[in-house]
Amino acid sequence: MFHKPKIDTYMKYILLVLLAAQAAVCSLPLLPRNSKYCIDNCACKFGKLPNRLQIVKCNKPLVLNATTFRYINKAIINVVSLENLIINQIQENAFKDFHNLDDVIVLNTKIGSIDAKAFNNVTRLRFQNCGFEDSPDLFSEKLEEIHFGGCNLEEIPDLGGLLKLTFLNLTDNYLKNIEVEAFAELFELEELYLSNNEIFRLPATALINNRDLITLNLDNNPLKSFALNTSDSLETLSLKNCQLETFDEDSTRKLTSLNDLVLSHNNIRNINSKALSHMSELSVIDLSYNKLTNLDDNVFAENRKLIKITLDGNDLQRLPNFYLNNNEDFSLNTFSCKNCNLSALSSSVFENMEGMIYLELSQNKLKNVDSSFEKITSLKLLDISHNDIEYLAPQAFVKNSHLESLNIAGNPLISLNPEVFANNTDLRDIDARNASLERLWSNYNRKVPSLHKILLSGNQLSGLTEDDIKLMPKLEAIDLNHNPISFNLNTCKVIHQLKTNRVIPIQYTKEISNEYEKSFGEDIDGFSTIEWKDFHRGACPEYTTEAPTTTPPTTKSVPSKIETLDENDIDDDDDDEEDDDDSEYNDDDDRQYEYDEPEEETSSRLLKDDTTLARATYILSVTSVFVLSALVVLTIAVTITLCILRRNNKFEMQRANLPRLKIPLWNTVSGQKKHSGSVYRPLSEDLSGPKTPKLSRYEFTSTPVVHNA
Repeated sequence: MFHKPKIDTYMKYILLVLLAAQAAVCSLPLLPRNSKYCIDNCACKFGKLPNRLQIVKCNKPLVLNATTFRYINKAIINVVSLENLIINQIQENAFKDFHNLDDVIVLNTKIGSIDAKAFNNVTRLRFQNCGFEDSPDLFSEKLEEIHFGGCNLEEIPDLGGLLKLTFLNLTDNYLKNIEVEAFAELFELEELYLSNNEIFRLPATALINNRDLITLNLDNNPLKSFALNTSDSLETLSLKNCQLETFDEDSTRKLTSLNDLVLSHNNIRNINSKALSHMSELSVIDLSYNKLTNLDDNVFAENRKLIKITLDGNDLQRLPNFYLNNNEDFSLNTFSCKNCNLSALSSSVFENMEGMIYLELSQNKLKNVDSSFEKITSLKLLDISHNDIEYLAPQAFVKNSHLESLNIAGNPLISLNPEVFANNTDLRDIDARNASLERLWSNYNRKVPSLHKILLSGNQLSGLTEDDIKLMPKLEAIDLNHNPISFNLNTCKVIHQLKTNRVIPIQYTKEISNEYEKSFGEDIDGFSTIEWKDFHRGACPEYTTEAPTTTPPTTKSVPSKIETLDENDIDDDDDDEEDDDDSEYNDDDDRQYEYDEPEEETSSRLLKDDTTLARATYILSVTSVFVLSALVVLTIAVTITLCILRRNNKFEMQRANLPRLKIPLWNTVSGQKKHSGSVYRPLSEDLSGPKTPKLSRYEFTSTPVVHNA
């Protein structure tokens, strides 16, 4: 029986859906009257988030005022971006009604005039590659950061009205001279960037009022000298490529709080201890690519907090015995002196740098490093590549038990001695590219158990042996490209063994990074993975099947191509002398190799199972979607039909011309058989009694009688 409450329930559901859709539409940000335009004669778009408004194209020059943005829902806008426009004027009330506005970005735009208080409601303002007809004269009680990058400014704008300004960027302009009063009223200024200009003179008192200034960048300016009589709050000073010829005590007298000092790519010929003696807080110094030929032993005697020293590109030839006053140790963790023409290192150079982690000495003329690093017990990454080292003594790294990465590329080494790395239990990767190696290991006396990656490209290796691989039980990646490898039977056996051990072949793709923090498991930086079949290019057809990615197969079989070979050709090294450290590998000398057939069958079976499962999943998904869609359509159709019938009052159950059963009462006359409404045929034992009266099963003209039980 069809009940009225059900129809009401369906109608309520439909009404709720419509209300939800309306609410969702109302929650969207207000769009302009025409979706193509947000302000007159301009096209604009919202960014990835609706709180960013981008105006990217206008048909004619603009005058920005309150009327310009009349179509915009200003309450939700945090960032306004103006790109590739011509703006005649920015009036005072242009952004007044943007109560949540933080940033205004103007890119590649020509600007006529700007009212002084036009950006009084903005926190950060950026002009990039813009042209100003009149020099900006701004006043704001809220503006904290302003950027004039690449705006062809020849003089510093009047910024005296920016009372809260903490960040000022004037890079890539044509500023030549800094006036004494240029920044005098920026009392809260903390960061000042003046790089890539034409500044040839900086007055010593130019920043005397900026007592909160902590960062000053003057890179790429033609400064011949530098002296700053400022407060002691400056922490970062960068003078890269400024043509400086001197940097003495007068330059640093007031820099007592300086942490970072960059003086690279200048013409400085001498740095003495007095020049840096006032910088007791100095932690990073970069003196690379100057004209230094000598450093005193006490050059950093007062800088006990130094953690990084960079001396690259100077003609030093030798390093001094760095020391601190009061016989203290440095807190140093990084030291770099590559391309410094160093020919030798004394054992006392790094005596006071026991905590060093990264040492860079590449592109020098070192011939040996026998005991040069024995004082650096915490060393993790060492780069001595591209020197003249022909031999590594067994004691070279005996004290460096924490060494993780070693770069010896470009040295004329004939082979590597595994005994050199006996104490380096944390050593994970070795870079021995272009090292003139004719064989990998000179002997097999010790293992290198922690080695995960080794780079051997560009050498003279004709191949590897099984014993070479046994010395590296944890090897995960190897680079063998650009070697004259002969792919004979033994080489192919080694390749198959590498595949079985799941060793990845890699090749050089870009300049490798020297960041010791990156482990091999995360990223093979500078290298890309290749396939073994691409490496040997089909020269080893018996070993073309890739090694299993799960547990190695237990079935051992030998292809027919190998069965005809002499036994001595396969196991020619079975009787090598056993060593106590190699006992775990002695059982592998006579083992048979797992070849193609079992692995191919296993791979085919797994592939077939995966294909079947994927097909079944696809069919089930399509069927489920079809059934659910049909149910939804059917439900909607029935609901609509019932609603239409009910609305037209043409559907009543009592008057419907439907077939019905007339079911007799249980307590009928004697002799009449009781039944539940189904067709009843008398049983044989009941035929003696009176016949059951025949009843009309259907009645179409009258309302059926309801009997009481």
